[in-house]
Amino acid sequence: MKILVAVDRNPYSAHVVGEVAKLAANTWANVSLVGVQSKTASKGRGRDSKTGLRKIDGPLPSALFTYREDFLSHFKEEDCPYAKRDLSNELVEVKKGIWEEIDVTKGAKKNLRVRLRTGNAAKEILAEANEEESDLIILGCDNTKGCAWENAVSVPRKVANDASCSVLVVKNEEKVRRIVCCLDHDRISQQSLEMINQMVTLHGAGLTIVGLTESEGLKTDLEKKLDNILRYYLARNIEPWIELVEISSLDSFIAREARWGLMALWMGKKSILEKALPRGKVNKLIKGSESSVLILR
Repeated sequence: MKILVAVDRNPYSAHVVGEVAKLAANTWANVSLVGVQSKTASKGRGRDSKTGLRKIDGPLPSALFTYREDFLSHFKEEDCPYAKRDLSNELVEVKKGIWEEIDVTKGAKKNLRVRLRTGNAAKEILAEANEEESDLIILGCDNTKGCAWENAVSVPRKVANDASCSVLVVKNEEKVRRIVCCLDHDRISQQSLEMINQMVTLHGAGLTIVGLTESEGLKTDLEKKLDNILRYYLARNIEPWIELVEISSLDSFIAREARWGLMALWMGKKSILEKALPRGKVNKLIKGSESSVLILR
């Protein structure tokens, strides 16, 4: 599993790094910590004596190294899948506008990398995810300012809508009491089912599986299809609550259930939710809801 953690210098990013460390401890994922700053703020500082590549420093590179140390601090030495050693704390320009850690923490098992990109935040995060074939993008936001990220409210929404992989937008530090998962029972991927399993385990939360139906007469058929998903989680000692919701009532249902802390939406190709929750409604959920949002693909 490859996780891209997009961070800035705000407190919510520090919280996200801690949450990712817990997830990585369960999944042993390869993790990339990625920051984005404007081109005007990215000025080189000399060249590395070994490689001859340009170096960069400043508040964001410093924050990235702090996050790396915070991430590693969640692991005991004997249990850490990432190498712990003295690192250079230097970023060098490996491509135009892309700066990377000289010494990547390449452990015997998994890798932890620090990278800084320059340009438009949303575009650079998506480009990094595509280039690295990430399975999951995680970023936090300021819920008091309409889910702002580095003072740009559009960044989390653009990343969630346009990424080809799953995206988790973490909106606050409150305990996730229950994960409410709206899914397309016919098409949801095995990877997404496992991601929900990881979120339940990580938060010690309850799980509600929402089956979507278009009419009262189809509910019996839907219940049969959801039975396989129910069995999947029962086999993993998770006892989900199953709830059937008509698509016409989905908006009001989401508004009511978002209070639990995490709303998960299966938005894969040809998902019924693509029609039920067009881009504008997903944007509204990310911007206005108090709940964190997990877009599954």
